[in-house]
Amino acid sequence: MNSLLQLNNRGVSLMVGYVILIVIAIALASAVFFYLKLYLPPEKPTCPADIDLVIDEATCTIAATVPTAVSNIEIKFSNKGLFSIDATYIKIGDVDRILRTTLNNPDQDRMFSSCNNFVESKLKPGAQFCGLYTYESAPSTVQEISVEPLVWIDNIPVLCPESIVTKRITCS
Repeated sequence: MNSLLQLNNRGVSLMVGYVILIVIAIALASAVFFYLKLYLPPEKPTCPADIDLVIDEATCTIAATVPTAVSNIEIKFSNKGLFSIDATYIKIGDVDRILRTTLNNPDQDRMFSSCNNFVESKLKPGAQFCGLYTYESAPSTVQEISVEPLVWIDNIPVLCPESIVTKRITCS
């Protein structure tokens, strides 16, 4: 009878050992999860879906200057979306290129000049922007001009890559 009780105790202690081992594994996994969660960056704000820019007009005129020729780029675009736009990146480059030259500096030039010579800090819905930029090149091929909006959400600048608008222009 004594040997039968010892076998039951061994079975119980073996089960208790497995339960303790599983509890330790779950506790370690939880500790690692919460430790690593501290090092993950918080969720980034996203650009609103109803931002819509439209390039109304874009022209490129080559100005003959010495020693190299430069181009004057005139662009007009409108905010047809539901949100104000805080800044834009206006870029120009070859049609088949992803990397393009930035014409403006939105970090320094945060004002939008309307076509009526009004200057505002934001491009409000329904407003139109008119700008003139110099491009340090006189391209002979078709160029593509792109405008990427930027909005500030909770004091964080948020680019809107899904709202980029482009237009092809030829410099003459």
